[in-house]
Amino acid sequence: MIPRPLKKFKKIYLEITNRCNLSCSFCHQSDRPKAFMRTEDFRAILGKIEGHTDHLALHVLGEPLLHPELGELLALCQEHHLKVNLTTNGTLLPQRQDLLLANPALRQVNISLHSFSEQDGAPSHSGYLAGIFSFIREAEATGLLISLRFWNLPPTDTGLPSPNAPILKVLEDFFALAEPLATRLTPGHGLTLAPRVFLSQNGRFTWPHAPAPDLGDKGTCRGLRDHVAILVDGTVVPCCLDAEADIPLGNIHAQSLTEILNTPRATAIRTGFTQRRLTESLCRRCTFRQSF
Repeated sequence: MIPRPLKKFKKIYLEITNRCNLSCSFCHQSDRPKAFMRTEDFRAILGKIEGHTDHLALHVLGEPLLHPELGELLALCQEHHLKVNLTTNGTLLPQRQDLLLANPALRQVNISLHSFSEQDGAPSHSGYLAGIFSFIREAEATGLLISLRFWNLPPTDTGLPSPNAPILKVLEDFFALAEPLATRLTPGHGLTLAPRVFLSQNGRFTWPHAPAPDLGDKGTCRGLRDHVAILVDGTVVPCCLDAEADIPLGNIHAQSLTEILNTPRATAIRTGFTQRRLTESLCRRCTFRQSF
């Protein structure tokens, strides 16, 4: 049987490394071997996903700015007419600033500000933010979108203060904001700080890998419908939250993406989502699907 073609994905997550220079409590601590994707493998994958998307997110786990051949990878994305989103903890932006701003394939940089506040012995907030502010200033002329993120809020019923107050104050001063950010931010929604610069905050996310509790088999998701993920070793998984490859659909180095997406397992997952029925235990443990 000839595999049926599928519509283009909104984006494909492509994990160029699962290594990170930080160790944050909110991030899944993976048992997968740590690796950097080789440039030749990255090039081959771009050939195999051609026609399946116009946008790449170079992230699942790991810090993409650590990749020693990041410039070559971004240049390949430009050759393949792909727009790129990066998610970074921001600590390496000063070292990578010139490389990032020189590549027209880069569309958006997401900076996880909540990563910084967790580190023991970290430098001052102002020292950390200085590198981010420099990046924002230099990016003004490029049209690059920048999303600053706080995804570490405690549950609302704890009464605990936000851990982000010191950074919020520095942001208010830098952007010369008339109102305090704490009074304007709403969990799950973003604010515009400047042209093409946004800030959002949300609660702490629980990764769905076991032993997270089973939340039932009713629900749906956008995985395999508007996105799919490819891990650093080429394993294709249904979504960007399958950080441990609990649902391996195939390997992009051994099969075409169309073949992988038409496997019985992938088809059953998609069919289940259309019927609001979850066929995989990972999906039944995922809190993110409760937002749909």
